[in-house]
Amino acid sequence: MSGKRSCRAAIDRRTFLRSSAAVIIGAPALAAVPRRVRDIGSEPQLFLDDWLIESVDGVRRTLHSPDKRGLLKEEDGRDWERGDVYHGNIVCRDNAGKFHMTYRYWWWDPSVRDLDPNIGVDRAHWFRECVAYARSDDGIHWHKPELGLLDGPDGFSRIDAFPFEQPTGMSRANNLGCPIDFITDLNAHGNVADPARRFLLRVAKRADTHPFAKELESHMYYASDWPDFANDPGWLSKLTPIPDATLSPRGFRVITGHDAGEWFMVAQDSLGNWVGRGGREIGRYASPDLKQWTGPDRVLAVPDDEPREPADWVEYMDMSAYRVGGPKTGFWLGLLCVFHSDRTNDQYRMPTNLKVWRKGLTECRLMMSRDAGKSWQRVGEKQVWLPHHVEENGYDRLVFARCPTRVGDEQWFYYACWDGDHLVFNADGTTYYKDRMRTSRTALAVLRHNGYISFNAEDQGIVSTVPLTFDGANLVLNASPRGSVRVAVCDAEDRPLHGLSESDCIPVTTDGISVPVRWNSGATLSSLRGGPVRLKFYLDRASLYGFQFA
Repeated sequence: MSGKRSCRAAIDRRTFLRSSAAVIIGAPALAAVPRRVRDIGSEPQLFLDDWLIESVDGVRRTLHSPDKRGLLKEEDGRDWERGDVYHGNIVCRDNAGKFHMTYRYWWWDPSVRDLDPNIGVDRAHWFRECVAYARSDDGIHWHKPELGLLDGPDGFSRIDAFPFEQPTGMSRANNLGCPIDFITDLNAHGNVADPARRFLLRVAKRADTHPFAKELESHMYYASDWPDFANDPGWLSKLTPIPDATLSPRGFRVITGHDAGEWFMVAQDSLGNWVGRGGREIGRYASPDLKQWTGPDRVLAVPDDEPREPADWVEYMDMSAYRVGGPKTGFWLGLLCVFHSDRTNDQYRMPTNLKVWRKGLTECRLMMSRDAGKSWQRVGEKQVWLPHHVEENGYDRLVFARCPTRVGDEQWFYYACWDGDHLVFNADGTTYYKDRMRTSRTALAVLRHNGYISFNAEDQGIVSTVPLTFDGANLVLNASPRGSVRVAVCDAEDRPLHGLSESDCIPVTTDGISVPVRWNSGATLSSLRGGPVRLKFYLDRASLYGFQFA
């Protein structure tokens, strides 16, 4: 798998605050929040906003993009053939560390045209889809077990007209028909600590495989480990049922997590809401019990500083969000799918709704929320965090990022990607590409753990926190020094404490996500629990991503 250098963009503090505040709906800029003592306990602290920052000098905030590693691999080393981690799908590790993936597998089939009124003349809906399952030991090479549950293509042959390929036959000797059509890791991403409720999932059955097929069964469950439906005949009996629970009425198989006493999900707002506002936006649904849902509320509109020219009309296509940090001081990080739509030709419209435009490419930016997804602000201005491929036939011309999987000191982002434009058919029904259809697959990008934003000092710099209280006796840094990092622990009036000054600190010169800080005096921090204290980080040619008391 070929590597690609990470894209990094430096942002000064004033620009960061101004641009971050520009897209908040229903909340003031974070810079205006009154300073007070922050109780951070022993939770990890990142620097994506100024929630914990009093002042900085000589440093710049820097956005770090993940390193693209290319398409996943089939078990024999070939590039991943087809299938993408989309709404409701997941890549995760079970309690033993093995990788599991549910993904959307689909193929074109013009015969579905008359199976449902919602399909009709819009050829973009002439396909079949189902949930497939694969597993892996290394997270890169994937084995597809034969499930024998659903008829699917046993191969494809080339033809000269749409859809440019057709199944060579149908059989059940495949990995299709996974009964779990929605699953999320609540412990990793949903702000739920209970190990008995690690996974939230839905087991469902549909009447057919076309996109508007009727739902016949739907049951929601919790699970403490990966539900091994492929190998354990009694897997269903080991799950904890959630009577009468449902997904949101949006129709997308998404639940973001639990916060402030309610479940919520964020995704593309319903078409009936955004179509009259000039383009796609992000909405939010909420529920106290996974049974009764309210919404959608518009929580992320496209602001005025985005391009709105016919050749580049920005829409917010979708957003996948997950919890970063702990339950007390953490936040929700949104992977915003930004759609650069092309409106220069009426052929780029949806044939059954001329207010919907389909041509364009997507990229991913970062957003964050500290109020359970009710308001969002930018992370790193409008910098692209996960870009699309620059070549016309590149494997990820469209990118849809999903929640990460922790692997050692890294976060692995498995993302859905397409090797072509979002436009599949012109409004008159002809194909946009004259000799092929775009294919959806799954790719991997890798980021340092919690390495989204760092304070960077090219020479000397200082980062000072607001007064805070903490739990624990030790301080560890997520840092990458070319020179060193020193830390001073000060009282609430900003005076260094005895034995814990900058000059007392042993320079941190090791690159790592949890590097301990020590002082020559041998002083410990246990007596300072309950504080308040301030921290001053002295950077000498170093990058500081975050810190934690432990």
